[in-house]
Amino acid sequence: MKLEGNRVLSDDNKVIAEKERGYGDWISKDDSISISDILDFVNGSVTEEVEVEETEMVRARNKKGHYISDDPNTPENEAWTTKVVKKIVGKT
Repeated sequence: MKLEGNRVLSDDNKVIAEKERGYGDWISKDDSISISDILDFVNGSVTEEVEVEETEMVRARNKKGHYISDDPNTPENEAWTTKVVKKIVGKT
């Protein structure tokens, strides 16, 4: 959903709700979405969880813990791999 002027639009730009002129009340145009959900969205209380993974490059190791060397015959560098350092979960 997105707010555009006096209208709340769906992701495909259909009007879900409209603010009534003169009174300032929100009127739902879509029966599948409740007016309380629309009011929560308009008032900014709807939050989405966002996951962000912080990664870093580390040396690749085999099962015994020894470093893996790079194979010069391949375009990839097998000696290095990415590791997730921290998973950050926040709300927007």
